[in-house]
Amino acid sequence: MDAKAENKGYTLGLKNRETGQDASKVYMKPMALYVPAVAAAAVVALVDTLGRAEAHYVLTVTNNNNGVSVDKEFPELADVVDETGAADAVKELINIVRGYDEDDDHNVCGW
Repeated sequence: MDAKAENKGYTLGLKNRETGQDASKVYMKPMALYVPAVAAAAVVALVDTLGRAEAHYVLTVTNNNNGVSVDKEFPELADVVDETGAADAVKELINIVRGYDEDDDHNVCGW
């Protein structure tokens, strides 16, 4: 991949498995999501977009530069909006996606 290629960022997404609704936001500098309060607020904002219905949720992180995507399931709304759990899940998913980048020996998001 060309080092001068445009950074397409990472997408943080949330899907309500029962209704099929989903919400997402692109982060051009996803390292901000390593700050627990920022990550938790980002997840809560996505939940609020979906209407806070009790449901089974799936949280997803996608590297828009190479299409690598990973997700984590949450059986209940309370699990999704728990600040510590949400922040840990976001960090874990970003680390997994970044692990694929490191396997390719190139840096696609400026890290």
